[in-house]
Amino acid sequence: MKNGVYRFAVLALVLTLLISAVPAAFAETTVDTIMTVGTTQAFTDEKVPEEDIRTILQAGLAAESAINQQPWFFVALTDQEVMKEISGSGMPFGAPGGAPGSAPGAAPGKMDGKEPPKGDMPPMATGAKASVGDSPLAILVYVNEKSMSPNPSFDCGLAVQNMYLAAASLGYGAKVVSSPTNALNGEKHDEFCEKFGVDPEMKAVAVLLVGKADLSADATSSASVREGLESKTSIIG
Repeated sequence: MKNGVYRFAVLALVLTLLISAVPAAFAETTVDTIMTVGTTQAFTDEKVPEEDIRTILQAGLAAESAINQQPWFFVALTDQEVMKEISGSGMPFGAPGGAPGSAPGAAPGKMDGKEPPKGDMPPMATGAKASVGDSPLAILVYVNEKSMSPNPSFDCGLAVQNMYLAAASLGYGAKVVSSPTNALNGEKHDEFCEKFGVDPEMKAVAVLLVGKADLSADATSSASVREGLESKTSIIG
């Protein structure tokens, strides 16, 4: 009897230690993912299984939003022909004035007719630069700008970050791009919305590219350096 009680007590102690260690281990894994994940600039053609797509989408739906408005709609796109249609319908933001892809009437030195941002710009680099059509999966993120949320685009940003981290946790590379929204919100906006089952009152705010990273491609030379805590943060108190 005493031996049985002793074994039970030991088992209970072991289970308690294991359970108490789960949150710490989970937190460590999450932080590791955040600190080590990078932007994938080249993808293989390997398809993303529907189960993984659903998991990534569910992670987006789990994001916080102001007043729980959930002002988003996600379209998981795997049709390469439709991706080509999107990439061929828009104008890449930031093309030099007069270059292909510039907005009509854009002046030299401006980006789509807008003044360039103030301050130092990171140097332009060569190397792989993935966009719509370069990954086996593209998740289009639409925002309801008329929701009661004080900042619905920020809410969508939280959802995109959730999906990004979910994709990384599943072993996929990912990249967030915004230039394809020029096409999605352009002349064919209503046509795209009808095709994707999206409320035409919504606007595309971002596209998340997902797929297995192509490690043979040169994505290193196009990477820019991250600034550190000293230049970008302050701790008060």
